[in-house]
Amino acid sequence: MKHLFLICMCVLSFAFAKAEPFTATFFQEFISHQVTKGETLYSIAKKYNLKEKEIVKLNPDAKDRVYEGLVLILPASASTSTETTATAQEDIRFKTHKVRRKETLYSISKKYDVTQDVIKKYNKRLYSETLRKGDKIRIPLNYVGVVEEKVTITNTGGGISQDDAPKDGGPTYTSYVVQPKETKYGIARLYGITIAELEAMNPEMKDGLQLGQTIRVPNTQLEKTDTAAINENLYAFYEVKKGNTIYSLLKQFDITADTLVTLNPAIADGLKEGMILKVPKGVSGTITGSTGNEGNTVAIVSETTKTSLLDSLSDFSTKKIVLMLPFGLTRTTADSLSNAEDVIKNDRALRISLDFHSGVLLALEKAKQQGISTDLKVYDTEYVRGETATNARKVERIITENDFSDVDVVIGPLLSSNFNRASSLLATQNIPLISPLTQREVDFRSNVFQSRPSEAQLRAVMLDYIKERADGKNIVVIADKKNSKIKSKLQSLFPNAKMVTFREGDNGPYLGQYDISDKISEFQENWVILETNDVPIISSATTKLATLLTSRKVTLFTTYKGTAYDSDAIQHMDLMHLNFHFPSMNKEYDYTSTKEFVDTYQDLYKITPSEEAIRGYDITYDTLLRLAFAKNLYDAASTGIETSYIENKFRYDQKSSGGFYNNAIYLMKYSEGLMLEEITISKISEVMEED
Repeated sequence: MKHLFLICMCVLSFAFAKAEPFTATFFQEFISHQVTKGETLYSIAKKYNLKEKEIVKLNPDAKDRVYEGLVLILPASASTSTETTATAQEDIRFKTHKVRRKETLYSISKKYDVTQDVIKKYNKRLYSETLRKGDKIRIPLNYVGVVEEKVTITNTGGGISQDDAPKDGGPTYTSYVVQPKETKYGIARLYGITIAELEAMNPEMKDGLQLGQTIRVPNTQLEKTDTAAINENLYAFYEVKKGNTIYSLLKQFDITADTLVTLNPAIADGLKEGMILKVPKGVSGTITGSTGNEGNTVAIVSETTKTSLLDSLSDFSTKKIVLMLPFGLTRTTADSLSNAEDVIKNDRALRISLDFHSGVLLALEKAKQQGISTDLKVYDTEYVRGETATNARKVERIITENDFSDVDVVIGPLLSSNFNRASSLLATQNIPLISPLTQREVDFRSNVFQSRPSEAQLRAVMLDYIKERADGKNIVVIADKKNSKIKSKLQSLFPNAKMVTFREGDNGPYLGQYDISDKISEFQENWVILETNDVPIISSATTKLATLLTSRKVTLFTTYKGTAYDSDAIQHMDLMHLNFHFPSMNKEYDYTSTKEFVDTYQDLYKITPSEEAIRGYDITYDTLLRLAFAKNLYDAASTGIETSYIENKFRYDQKSSGGFYNNAIYLMKYSEGLMLEEITISKISEVMEED
């Protein structure tokens, strides 16, 4: 209690020390209460003559549960009730109910006088599974939830009537006209509310936003100067997390209470988990994406938010997923089982498809544990090598002969030509398609999501990293003829860089004994950029560089790590000693942190998960969480939120021409013990689209 009182005093002192006025309705005097054994939110509210929502407003975590020892902030106006705590509600008690024939969740909720949502809360599987006879579920007997006053909103064709105002004198609502390229997320954060709250005000938004549509928003207009500031990208955005308090936010953002309220008027009515706050640019933990005002993409600010969506799921409706992969089942079922085994061994496309599919199934099971149910349909696109037209006709038949109208997302097809055909056919229905594996750039229609970063994106991120840190370094470039384009780019970025020229021999290009060492400085740190996918050149260059390490400091880079680096002819100990840096779309999983996934996969399939299996899991699990977070993939992508899983991470940016691409890229380096280590950086500039 004493600790909390000091925190409150610090907040007040901080505000006064800045000699700035602050909003009286926001800052007031507080008292604290430490929860004792047996106390509940209801009993505490009753004890102090408060409404439960008044306590939750100051203590967001208390909405879910209170526990012994928890310290709550209460308004100074709270007065202790004369009633003894003996009359207070005890901790929640449960009864196990065995479901009978013909019983429904609705009938059970009525029987015990508790809402269906509360029953689901304590029986999470009911979010994804139907109630069956014989099921045993937990029923809270004395549950008291937070009572929220409901507002009836009447569409008056612009603005709302006085009847729309909450009866407790809370904020009224006003009309807002949707502008080009705006999203639910952008509008929600503009007004300091959650997406769920915006949708509650506008039930008709379920099917998405339309240009020119009039919707309802809180009557908390931003100042004109604030709007201008947004357009000048002076501000970033922050999503309120569980456990955040006003004090912690003031300390994190290093701003006064008055400034925080001015930027976010809705916060005067209480801090809520999921709120999107406008804060000064450059604050750690801010998120990126369209501001929802000017319709452009904001440059990445500070560190991109890596978010677990598990705490923000709101839509538990069944997700309808289509998976399209080239299994070629007609080849494996025509003959004997032994023939099928031979086909699997010799058919790379089939092996990839089977591995990817195994990861998808595991992701569905994992999502089910979070209350997300899935209706999965799998189509075999088959594959005939060299028969592009035949393959395309198969994809066309799948789409034209089946109903895709209620599909939430299609993952696949695998091949870029088939994917382009499918995205073209489904574009008119606005059904999103995720390109799962191909690194080749696909046709970016409005419904396209390329989940694998391209070579150009990887190179751009690595170049950006080097460019920002190149001052004082001796830059040396080694590039073969096949990489002349990136060599020219490096020459333009680093005019003073030293270029290593290859010699021509009977067996191809090679490096002379002193071609590299002559370029290496004894007095500066040397950054060597190696651009080739030729095994002999890589082997020769790394060996020569490693011999110089006794007297010179050398770090090795490449803007694109090709398959040649995995060759046994390359001395990986040399790469480790050279602290080799490279960009990557994924990272090798760490068994310690992903033990649950790896053990589950091995128990189920009796093998270690391949890269394709992990990618199938990561893409599918991320997609399902995004669909439960924002109802459709377009809204989820527009948030700019970055997520990370076993080996892959995702942050979708939108191309100006339409479609989304994954711009979440790892920068990796070889470290001690031949371990691959992720490079933590504070800023990665946005990758520009190449001509």
